[in-house]
Formats: sequence, structure tokens, C-alpha cells
Amino acid sequence: MSCGTCSTGSCGTSKGCQNNGVCGTDGCNKMNVYDWLGNLESPWAYKPFDIYEISFRGGRKGFFRNSNSLNLVTGDGVIVESSPGHDLGFVSLTGELVRLQMKKYKVDEDETIKTIYREATKFDLEKWESHKLLEKETLVKARVVVYDFKLDMKLSEVEIQADKKKYTFYYTA
Repeated sequence: MSCGTCSTGSCGTSKGCQNNGVCGTDGCNKMNVYDWLGNLESPWAYKPFDIYEISFRGGRKGFFRNSNSLNLVTGDGVIVESSPGHDLGFVSLTGELVRLQMKKYKVDEDETIKTIYREATKFDLEKWESHKLLEKETLVKARVVVYDFKLDMKLSEVEIQADKKKYTFYYTA
């Protein structure tokens, strides 16, 4: 007998969030996005959407054009154009879902959208990990400066761009 609110169909009561979603694991995966249309083959000539949503540290996201026709999937590390230089991010959304997100945030496809240069290599990822260690040290030094100058602000995070040309300080004041 299957229950009415559980997708597993094996229990008498639903686990998880009871929202007719994936509830067989006692967890709620509301933030996960599954592209139901991603693996469908089109019966007509179809050009896949070449803009991807890329996420960065600090929760920052942006839209980038895959002009090199790289075969990317969600979770892939990529090197993208930034100002100045380049940065490392991870593919967070692909396909037609990106078009919907762009529409939601009123981003025009014809706008000047920065490009994805290439997939991140093992060396890029190692360098990114070393930058994360440097970010902690930089945050401590910056907090000392804030204290010394008696600034009315609280530093919460530092993000170092992949090429170390730009440091972003997140704070509240």
C-alpha cells in the first residue's frame, strides 16, 4: 500500500517534509534542482542553450557563455572571465533552466555576457584550495586594521579571485 504524500510508496506515513517530493531519506532536498529535460534527445535540430549559471564562494552567482562548446555538467569547476583577470567557479545550472533564471533576474541573452574560458584543471583546484587558506590569514590581518583604525564595521569573509588580482571583503557596518 502506498502513502499519499510519500514518493517511496512503501511506508504508511511520509518521511521528510511531506511535500510530495523526494522524501524517502528523512531529509528535505528542497534546494536541489534536477533538470528533467536535460537527458531528452530532441527529434528536431536543436541548439542547446550555451549560457551557464556559475556559482562562486560567498554565494555569488553569475551567467557565463560557453563559447568554446565545452561539455559541462553541474558541479564542474571552470575558469571564467572576470574583471580584472579570471576566476574559478562551479557550474550550478545548465540548459533551459538557465534561460528561466535569466528571465527571472531580467538578464538579456544579447547583453555582454562574460565567457567560460576552460574547465578547471587539478592545478587550478589546488591553487584555489591554497587561496582559501590565505583568505583566513588575510581576514585576521584585515580585522586588526579595522580594530586599529577604530572603524565601525565587522568583517565576515574575504574572497580571493583565482588569479589573486582581486580581493573582496564582505562586511557589515
